[in-house]
Amino acid sequence: MNHPALSVIKKKVTKMKLENVNFRKMAIICACTLVGGMVFSFGMFPAMLKYMIKQNLMLKPGTQMRGMFEKIPFPLDFKLYLFHVTNPDVVMKGGKPRVREIGPYFFEEWKEKYDTVDNEEDDTLTFTLKNTWIFRPDLSKPLTGDEMITIPHPLILGALLMVQRDREAMMPLVSKGMDIIMNPLTTGFLTTRVMDLLFDGILIDCSSHEFSAKALCSGLESEGAVMPFNETHFKFSMFGLKNGTDAGRWVVYRGVKNIMDLGRVVSFNDETEMDIYDGDECNRYIGTDSTIFPPFLTTKDKLWAWSPEICRSIGAEYGGKSKYAGLPMSFFKLDFGDARNEPEHHCFCRDPPDICPPKGTIDLAPCLGAPIIGSKPHFYDSDPKLLAAVDGLTPNEKDHDVYIHFQLVRGFHNLSSISHHKLAHSTSQLSGTPVSAAKRLMFSMEIEPIRDHAVLGNLPTVILPLFWAEEGASLNKTWTNQLKYTLFLGLRFNTAVKWLTIIIGTIGTIVGGFMHYKRTTKMVNVTPVQSVNGSSAKGKGAGMTVVGHQPDSKGGSVTAPVIPSAKDLLQNSRNLPTVIEGLDKPQKVTVTEMQERY
Repeated sequence: MNHPALSVIKKKVTKMKLENVNFRKMAIICACTLVGGMVFSFGMFPAMLKYMIKQNLMLKPGTQMRGMFEKIPFPLDFKLYLFHVTNPDVVMKGGKPRVREIGPYFFEEWKEKYDTVDNEEDDTLTFTLKNTWIFRPDLSKPLTGDEMITIPHPLILGALLMVQRDREAMMPLVSKGMDIIMNPLTTGFLTTRVMDLLFDGILIDCSSHEFSAKALCSGLESEGAVMPFNETHFKFSMFGLKNGTDAGRWVVYRGVKNIMDLGRVVSFNDETEMDIYDGDECNRYIGTDSTIFPPFLTTKDKLWAWSPEICRSIGAEYGGKSKYAGLPMSFFKLDFGDARNEPEHHCFCRDPPDICPPKGTIDLAPCLGAPIIGSKPHFYDSDPKLLAAVDGLTPNEKDHDVYIHFQLVRGFHNLSSISHHKLAHSTSQLSGTPVSAAKRLMFSMEIEPIRDHAVLGNLPTVILPLFWAEEGASLNKTWTNQLKYTLFLGLRFNTAVKWLTIIIGTIGTIVGGFMHYKRTTKMVNVTPVQSVNGSSAKGKGAGMTVVGHQPDSKGGSVTAPVIPSAKDLLQNSRNLPTVIEGLDKPQKVTVTEMQERY
């Protein structure tokens, strides 16, 4: 329990300390702190961060991103799922197909860009891309690749359906040649070993000297569907022809002159646009090669990527907030749209608006030279009629949707205000590199009866799934920690500085200013002075003490002026400071002195 005397002493000490504080200087310092913190957090730090990101991201020789762009230091996950047709005989008679999914077959996918050439004047980088797939039986268990599978025959149905669609006059010649090389053609389905279909290859006998057979084999080779195996046979596979080989000569922007052009495709195989579709808009290269994106994108921007495998650009849209490895992310989703109801996409239709791919699908025939339809796996997010036409499909968002995760940054309005992206949003994507992504695409064959064909004349009209692929990557702990302790640590530091300076600066400025004002402007309370008879003095003599009456020279009397008593002043005006010492005693003034004064 504190002694009363100690409490008094503490109060006096505290009062003395407060009297020694220079509140004016304190207010000025806190105001400067507030302004300085705001300038640093909203001006200097974002500018420094943007500069550092641009220096690290542009594809200039010697930058960190250039090395990763040329060769990703880890393999992408590549998974394949195939659809085994369980009732091919029923389908040949026009029945409803029933499929069973087999997979995943797990592969490592390595992407490498070599023979690079920098053009500083155009700010472009030229390179050749090579994709290499390596089978991982340990991750594919219990599947080995030796499983037998039945699918619609890609060569038989692919060739005959395209000829019937575009060059029907050549149908007799192609049908005769197909019957010869298949020795003879008895079904529209292929039963083969999985790994032969995917990579090892299926032999096609082109040893016949018949004109129709030689013409058909030559046409298949020119379309890139088969490759020579020996003098008499060709080989066909889904991916074997592309494994470990060149995947085209690319030219992309480096992003040195304009960071928003980073990775954007300029040309492919010396062509600045495609010549596949009936509209300039559909033939343009829009976006990057999907391994890198420009920084500082906002939630209003699309993530555009062009792919030579499907001969078109696809744009993913912002889908909401998410998290990855404890870090805030933005979530982007892909929608293939509905070309029939989108006039700007009618150039992707064969005969718009009547003959367009169904909702949620894309027509790959102009690109692949076969009646192939692309969609999300199991027709997820597509026209319900497609799902109803095939038994055995079970679409769901988790396994079959397409997604991309980027890091989110909140509260940096200027970070999203670069170049033409002057948007008032506090969410922006900084580094331009996906931290987790899954690109999923299903390939299906658009089947219909082959008119006047003895074997294939009863096929149903249906889009029958063949296989689907998932190409994805997720940064491991090493890379996420690097992201966490570089970018996000700096952002958290800036957030702490911002709020500390705002709180301390605001409170200190207000308190210091108030205390300085209170100290320099004290209020004075004045009360009436009591006269000698105890009543308040009025008139001119108010507050004055009567000294006495003296006769004047003419026999009258002179009233001496009254003066206030020091004691009365001290009692009735306690807040007035003592100016003259000794005023607590009444002053004696003679009449003569008073006359001399007045």
